Amino acid sequence: MKKKILGSMLAVFMMFSLAACGNGKTVDSSAKKEGELTKVTLGMTTWPTNELYYLAKEKGIFEKNGLDVEIQEFTSTTESSNAFVGGKLDFCTAPSSETIAPYSQGGKFSVVLVSDKSNGCEGLIAKPEIKSIKDLKGKTVATQLYSVDHMFLLTLLNDAGMSKSDINIVDMSIQQAGNAFVAGQVDAACVWDPYFSNAKNSGGTVLYSSKDNPDLITDALLASSDIVNNKPEVVQAVVKSFFEAREYWKQNPDEANEFMATKMGVDKKEFASEMEGLIIPDIDEELKLFEEADNYTYWGYTQNKIESFMKELGVITKEVDCKDLLNDKFVKEYAKSK
Repeated sequence: MKKKILGSMLAVFMMFSLAACGNGKTVDSSAKKEGELTKVTLGMTTWPTNELYYLAKEKGIFEKNGLDVEIQEFTSTTESSNAFVGGKLDFCTAPSSETIAPYSQGGKFSVVLVSDKSNGCEGLIAKPEIKSIKDLKGKTVATQLYSVDHMFLLTLLNDAGMSKSDINIVDMSIQQAGNAFVAGQVDAACVWDPYFSNAKNSGGTVLYSSKDNPDLITDALLASSDIVNNKPEVVQAVVKSFFEAREYWKQNPDEANEFMATKMGVDKKEFASEMEGLIIPDIDEELKLFEEADNYTYWGYTQNKIESFMKELGVITKEVDCKDLLNDKFVKEYAKSK
């Protein structure tokens, strides 16, 4: 599974002055000949849902929708984010919570699609005698500071009427945290797979998993403000292509999983298992994520919760309203065509 570190976004802050004039320069603004494909760039890291973009390319979905998409794969979200805010990419995939820091520093982009929701592939696990989150008071909990699961932990504490001061957080990598829990060195751990599954298999009590509230941890597709403002039809075509790739996967799971597993470098069984730990929203589910509400079903509400923790931790210094990041124009337009 991908490593999702909020602190890594700090590495891109120095680039915003350069990015302000250059984000999304790939698309040619000159008039195009009839039938000519529009060239765009998409940056991403290795992640099951992201393989749907490769599927769209392989099956001619992008081409059918008038696109020539160059997919650039990066080893970390830090690298892909650097390229995106530096104006070298038109689109970029990212964990939703990693959109907040660059946006607070003036990043010019929109969230145009929520591509997946975590559905049990990470969670908070504790020793068998600990039965609830409130039972964690005074206990030692291992997780990786500034990771998505750190934010997940703080959200769970807040919802239980607690704060980080009520527990002893031990900062270690997610792998180390999972291993430390299995070895009995900590009372609890907040981790993602495969370490979450390993901890469950060791006999721990699952206090909360992302399956209990899939809206808490999501991934998104970002589009530069330049392409949103100047080439909205291209953004629309990319959003349409994603949903069509999703539909192809649903209708041809064995073939699609085989292809995407090969691209990801894992066997088909492992890939299928990882996809089962995610929810890839259909258009109706997607629209709900964009629908304003005072609960976690609304993407803006969820990210504003995380934003408050990031400000408290000093990851960001400027307060922002994450609902302003959302641009629902493209998913709503796609919904009209269904």
